Amino acid sequence: MIKIDEPYSLRLGSSTGISPYKVKVERRLSDLSGYFLDKMLVQEMLSMGENPVIYEVYELPQPPVSGMLNVGSTVIYPGKIGDEYYFTKGHFHEKESTSEVYIGLEGEGLILIQDRRGEITSLEIGPDVLVYIPPDTAHRSVNTGSRRLVFFAAYPSDAGHDYESIERTGFAKVVVERDGKPVVENNPSFHE
Repeated sequence: MIKIDEPYSLRLGSSTGISPYKVKVERRLSDLSGYFLDKMLVQEMLSMGENPVIYEVYELPQPPVSGMLNVGSTVIYPGKIGDEYYFTKGHFHEKESTSEVYIGLEGEGLILIQDRRGEITSLEIGPDVLVYIPPDTAHRSVNTGSRRLVFFAAYPSDAGHDYESIERTGFAKVVVERDGKPVVENNPSFHE
């Protein structure tokens, strides 16, 4: 049993990205129905009983105390809704001064990092790639490959998650397949 007031070690890799973990969160298409561009296709799939797992998060959370770190891993499955690649919901941190670090374990993808004005940076992530996400930016991960995208994450345990801002405005860019390759394009549904 891992105790928060003592040192601990985890294993990276395996089907969950980290082990052991304490919390598993599963996000299905129904959880992201308002996020994808082709909302009609999403509704059609859901009405036909199709509700694939888009991604899973495995965490070893700590109490929300300054100085503590949460660690976890995210597994994004390969797939698309229309031309748009599977992605995570994306969020800002409630505590705007907090940052985050991702380390790629397997697969390939992009991390979209967006400031409050809607300016976007996209960075590649894959095995042995570290991505730094600065304070006061939203971040979304996108699987652009044909197999699982798995990465490790570490962030302050008191950071909190603000999903509502992104749910309200969307991301300024989307990642879609064009001529067999991922392309970052303007999101026609984005609004400030």
